[in-house]
Amino acid sequence: MIDNYFKKPGETKNIVPKILAIIMAIILWMYVMNEQNPPFEASFIIPLEVRNVAADYVLLDAPETVKVKIRGPRNVVAGVRTKDLKAVVDVKGLTEGSHNIAVNAIIPSSLELVEISPDKVQLGLDPIISRQLPIEVRLTGTPAPGTVIGKAVPAYEQVTVEGPKNVVNTVAKVVAMVDLSSKSNDITADAVLIPVNRANKEVEGLTVYPEKIKIVVNLTAAVKKRMLDIRPVTQGELPSGLVIKSVVTEPNKVEIAETVPNKGIDKLDAIYTEAINLTDINKDTDKEVKLQIPEGMTGTTGAVIMKIKVGPR
Repeated sequence: MIDNYFKKPGETKNIVPKILAIIMAIILWMYVMNEQNPPFEASFIIPLEVRNVAADYVLLDAPETVKVKIRGPRNVVAGVRTKDLKAVVDVKGLTEGSHNIAVNAIIPSSLELVEISPDKVQLGLDPIISRQLPIEVRLTGTPAPGTVIGKAVPAYEQVTVEGPKNVVNTVAKVVAMVDLSSKSNDITADAVLIPVNRANKEVEGLTVYPEKIKIVVNLTAAVKKRMLDIRPVTQGELPSGLVIKSVVTEPNKVEIAETVPNKGIDKLDAIYTEAINLTDINKDTDKEVKLQIPEGMTGTTGAVIMKIKVGPR
C-alpha cells in the first residue's frame, strides 16, 4: 500500500513499453552482432596423437596429421591456433595387426566441429622382439705396402638385434666394418655394428646390443716366395769300375718362402740337398734326402727323392 501510495500517476502504464524497448534492444544487439560477427568456418591441419600404445609394441603406418573444420563466431575462430585443437586415437587394449580406428577431435567449447578428415585411420601395431644374429667382419681400405692381412677376430660371435617384429625378421646378419688404410701392424678396432638384409642393404629403425664391438685384425709383413731348382749333393766315390750316369731329384724344384723378413731369399740361386755317400752304392738307387733350407725360410717340401743311376766305367 505504501509503494502504491508513492507511485507517480501513469507509472504502471509505462512498464510495458519499457519491457518492449528492452526486448527490441536485445533483438537489435543480436542482429548487429550477427551482422558484424557472423558464424565463420575454418579448416586446420593438426597433428594426430595416438594414445595408450603398449610399451612392448610399436606403432606402424599411422598418418601424422588430419584435417579439422570448425565453425564459430568470426572473432572467436580468428583467434584459434593449431595448438588449441587436438585429434586423437586411442589404441588401448589393441594387439598385433592392422586396425581401423575412429579419430576424435577435442576443440574449445565455444566452437562447433563441422568435419574431421579422415574420420577413421588405418594403423598397425607390431610387437617388439629381439634376435641373436652372427657378426660378419668386413675389412675396408688398403693396408701399408708389403702387409698381409691375417685373421680378423671379433670379441663376440653373435649380438642382439631389437625392434619391430616385421623389421627384425628382415635382418640376415650384422656387419662390423674395420678400416685398414695404411695399417702395417696388428690393430684392435671399435667397430660399429650394422644390421643388413639378404641384399646387404642396411636395415634401419633397430637397436643393436652392444652398439660397438672390439675386433682384432692380424697384420704381418708380406712373405717373399721363390721357386728354386733343387741341386743334389754327393760325397765319396763309387766302388771301383762304376761311374755315375745321372743324379736327379723328384721333384726337381721347390717353392721357398721367407718366414723372417730380410733373410736373403733374393740371393739364393738354388736349394741343395744334404749329401749322399756314394761309397756303398753299386747299382741304381733311389734315396730320400733332406733339403738344406736356410734358417728363416720354409719350403713346400722338406725332403725329396734322389735318383742315382750308375753304370760300368
